[in-house]
Amino acid sequence: MKRGFFAHCICYREQTYYKHILFLNEKDEIIEIVPFFNETANTIFIDGILIVVSLSFQIRLKEFVSTLKKQLEDPKIQLSQAVLENPVYKNDMSNIENRCLLYNIPEICWESERPVSSPIEINEIFRLGS
Repeated sequence: MKRGFFAHCICYREQTYYKHILFLNEKDEIIEIVPFFNETANTIFIDGILIVVSLSFQIRLKEFVSTLKKQLEDPKIQLSQAVLENPVYKNDMSNIENRCLLYNIPEICWESERPVSSPIEINEIFRLGS
């Protein structure tokens, strides 16, 4: 059975998808990302920016956040752009049909697409096997 994750913004590979749904199968493998048109069964809303990464990302999460903080010292860079340009993210991007992990950064000012809180809050959406 597939599960959907709808978010304001999804960072997947080298693209940003606004108001899309990410679908995973029961093995946490990516099936597809589609534009949101209407409510879909087995889909949950994820607040903020949804980050789609490979399994290796979890061991480098602190490095990712540390680098993200440095990137955001530039007041002109948007959060999604910083994620896509983050070397940890680039190294740990997930592919279609691969198992993935999902993280989100929930507190975003959408006018500037910058984090609201400091330190930056980042949450793992689900654990493998749960």
